[in-house]
Amino acid sequence: MAPLFQLDEDDDPTHEAAVFVKVPEHVYTAVYSPLRQKVRQAVAREVEREMAALVEIQRRYRNDALDTLFILTGMLGNHAFFMLALPFLHVFGGGQFARGLTFVVLWSIYFSGWVKDYVSAPRPASPPIAQITRSPAHTFEYGFPSSHTTYVVATILYISHFMIHVWGSPLGSIATFWAVGAFIVVGRIYCGLHSFVDVVGGIGIGVVEALVFVAFYPRIDALLLSTPGPLYMAAVLYLALKNIPRSLDLCPCCVDSFCATSVTLGLAVGTWVHARTPFLWRNGVVDSIAWDGSLTPAQNALRCAIVLVLVVAWKLTSKAPMVALVQGLSLCPAPCCDGVDGSKLGIGAESKPECMDTLLDSISVKPRLSEENTMYIKKNHPVPSPSSIAAGHYGTYKLMITPENFARVPIYAGLGIVIYVAAPMLFYLLGLMPA
Repeated sequence: MAPLFQLDEDDDPTHEAAVFVKVPEHVYTAVYSPLRQKVRQAVAREVEREMAALVEIQRRYRNDALDTLFILTGMLGNHAFFMLALPFLHVFGGGQFARGLTFVVLWSIYFSGWVKDYVSAPRPASPPIAQITRSPAHTFEYGFPSSHTTYVVATILYISHFMIHVWGSPLGSIATFWAVGAFIVVGRIYCGLHSFVDVVGGIGIGVVEALVFVAFYPRIDALLLSTPGPLYMAAVLYLALKNIPRSLDLCPCCVDSFCATSVTLGLAVGTWVHARTPFLWRNGVVDSIAWDGSLTPAQNALRCAIVLVLVVAWKLTSKAPMVALVQGLSLCPAPCCDGVDGSKLGIGAESKPECMDTLLDSISVKPRLSEENTMYIKKNHPVPSPSSIAAGHYGTYKLMITPENFARVPIYAGLGIVIYVAAPMLFYLLGLMPA
C-alpha cells in the first residue's frame, strides 16, 4: 500500500488537497450521539452551500498583493504570535490586565478547539478552494468555528474595554485596532481556510468569552491569588482537558488545548508564589516583573533579556525531562504511535498512521492524500467497537493519550513559573532589584 500521506515539496503557500484522513459518514452516525451528528451535518451542509460564493470570492479578488497581506495578518492572529507577544505584557508590569488578557487568548484556543472537536465539520473543500497559508498545520483542523476569529474577537473586545473605560484611548487608536482585527477575520475567508459560518461561529464564541472575562476576571484573579488558588486552577485544568470531545478525525486541536490551558495553570501558580515573596517585588508593587523606572536603562534591558532567555531556555530544554518524568511515573496509559490499534482509530487495523507530532514536524509545506489512499481508507474503514466507543478510544484519543502530550502540561505551565518566580529570583541574586 502507498503511504497514507505524500508531501508536496513545492514552496507555494496555496494548498489544494485533503489534509487528514476523511471518515465515511456511516462511522460518524455509529459513533456520535444523534444531537452531535445533527449539528455536524447541519454545519457541513452550510459549508457546502457557501462553496460557490467562496470560490467566486477567490476568482474575483485574489492577487499576489492580497495573498501577502492576508498571510501576514493571519500570522498576527496565530498561536505563535500570541506565545511570543504575551510574555512582554508581564515583563513590563501589566499585572492583572496582562493576566486577564493571557487567560482570554489562551482559553479562547480551548473553547474554539472544544467546539471544533465536538462539531467535527470540515473546512471548505480544496479543491476547488485554494488554501493560502504558510502554516499547513492549520489545515489539519476542523473548520467550525474559526479559531483565529474566536481569539481575535475576544482579544479585541477585552482590550477595547480597557481602552475605552480605563485608559481613555483616542477613537482613532480604537478604530485602527479594530481594522487590524477585521483584516485578520476577512483573511480567513479570502485564504480559503474558513467559510462564513465558521467565522460567524468564531465571532459568537469570542463575544461571549470577552463579556464573561470583562465582567468576572477581577474576581477570578482574586480567587487565584487566594490561599487555595493554584488548587482551583489545577481542578479547572483537569476538568477541561478530561472533557475534550473525542473526534473521529486526527484533528490536533486537542494538542493546542493542552498547551494553551497549561500556560494559564503556570501563570496562576507563578503569580501565587510571587505574591507571597515580598522581597521580589518592586517597591512593594507585586505586579512588576522586569521593568522599573528607578533602574538604569541598561539594568532594565538586562532584566528583560534575562526573562526572555529563561523562557526560551525552558522551552528548548524541558521536553525530554518532562516526557521522561511522565513515562517514569506511568502517568500516560498508552504509548505514542507504537502498535496503534487501527480499529480504535477507525481507519483499519493494518493502517498505522504516524503520530501527529512526528507528522507535523516532518511537513515542509503540505500533506496530500492521494486518491488511491482515499479509496483504500474508505474501503477498509470499520466502525470502532462498542467498548472503544464507550471508552472514547478512537480518533483524537491517540493524539491526547501520549507521554509527549501529557508532558505539555508541565512544559507550558513552566513558562508562567519562569516569568513570575525564576526570573525575579535571578534578579535578586544578581543584585538587579530596585533600590
